[in-house]
Amino acid sequence: MRLKLLLFCALVCLIVVLTEGRQRKVNSRRSLGLRQQRAQRNVRHGSRLAARSRPSRGNRLSVVNKRSRRSQRNRKTNANAKAKASKARASTTQSVSNDSGYTSLPLDFQQNFVRTTNNLRFEKSFLATRYGQSFTTTTGKTALRNTANMEYTCKMNIGTPKQSFTVLPDTGSSNIWVPGPKCTDKACKTHTRYHPGRSSTYIKDGKAFAITYGSGNVKGTLARDTVRVAGLAVTNQTFAMTKKEPCTTFTASNFDGILGLGFRSISVDNVKTLVQNMCSQNVISNCVFSICMKGGGSSKRGGVLVFGSTDTSAYTGSEAYTYTPVTKKGYWQFDLQGFYMGDTKVSGSTQAIVDSGTSLIAAPKSIFNKINKILGCTVTSSGECWMSCAKKVPDLTFVIGGKKFVLAGNKLKLKVRTTKGHTICISAVSDMGTNFWILGDAFIRHFCTVFDVTRNRIGFAASS
Repeated sequence: MRLKLLLFCALVCLIVVLTEGRQRKVNSRRSLGLRQQRAQRNVRHGSRLAARSRPSRGNRLSVVNKRSRRSQRNRKTNANAKAKASKARASTTQSVSNDSGYTSLPLDFQQNFVRTTNNLRFEKSFLATRYGQSFTTTTGKTALRNTANMEYTCKMNIGTPKQSFTVLPDTGSSNIWVPGPKCTDKACKTHTRYHPGRSSTYIKDGKAFAITYGSGNVKGTLARDTVRVAGLAVTNQTFAMTKKEPCTTFTASNFDGILGLGFRSISVDNVKTLVQNMCSQNVISNCVFSICMKGGGSSKRGGVLVFGSTDTSAYTGSEAYTYTPVTKKGYWQFDLQGFYMGDTKVSGSTQAIVDSGTSLIAAPKSIFNKINKILGCTVTSSGECWMSCAKKVPDLTFVIGGKKFVLAGNKLKLKVRTTKGHTICISAVSDMGTNFWILGDAFIRHFCTVFDVTRNRIGFAASS
């Protein structure tokens, strides 16, 4: 009996052991399955991360192709933009082939500008200081809306990439200057300033620069950079960055700076002029430049400035110029052989200067008095001659190089607005206290002028 009981207990124990073993195997399989599932999920997650950070070869090719297509589209867009820009430049600039070695750019002109009495006096002060002369001072200093010597302007670029400026082409001076980055005067804040840090071709000079004008000194420092005018690039051109522009004249002006076109002998700091560098760097094939100005009509374009050529047939109707030698290198000075009003000879041989930086004509004192006597106008203490705008004025004849250049008498009258708001007329011929003529825009507007550096001469042709 005892034996049967032992056998029964052993059998029960065996069954229990076998059951527990079977359960452990099942649990082990489930645990392994869970680990495998986690591993698979991790692998899939890692693959997704890898796919995001490292595309397959097919994906890489797709990306490259997309970039290539995008690059092609950008190149086409840039090409179209350049083509449009080229067309735009062609519409405003009479460009020619490089082989011809010359180009031109338009001058801008204020068609409806009417001078004020203060405009006139500030300009006279500007000129008197430039030419080292003095005249009777006048009272009344009102902020200028514009000045008479600022009507004709052109575009000029400095630096790489280009920084664009509106400048006054001035045959009565020889330096280039534009507002600099450190200038805080109102005149600089209201105009475009040159930033040397933005140009890869900027070269520091650092030498001090100063020019005296009627209402103050323009001060700054010299620098060098690539200067572009009418598509012509001059490298290492020295110019001035202004730090001080206290002149009220420049605050209200329509230009940022001045492009001097005179001889090097009157250049501040003996800086080599832009035209000189154009010639020495073979930028232009002929060492000449020409100016034609026009007024009236509705167009804002006021004429043309041509570098390297005397072809101004679009303005003169021909290329026939009368030349006369430069009598003194500095300003563009020559011998004005005679001057008539109507049939009356007013003067014989007198020295004259062509100055594109002023709108006036200045005559020597004795000649100025004779002109006013013929006109019968009222002379002021500040050197103007006032008259009715309806007054008839005889034609003016300038004898240059043995040829007569006739200016219609009605062109001698300039409209001026008084401080009381009245509009009257003055004679374009003024008294600056000089012993020579200064022929400004009132003259150049009717006679295209060639400035021949190589042959040291000036040429004139009547504008058509």
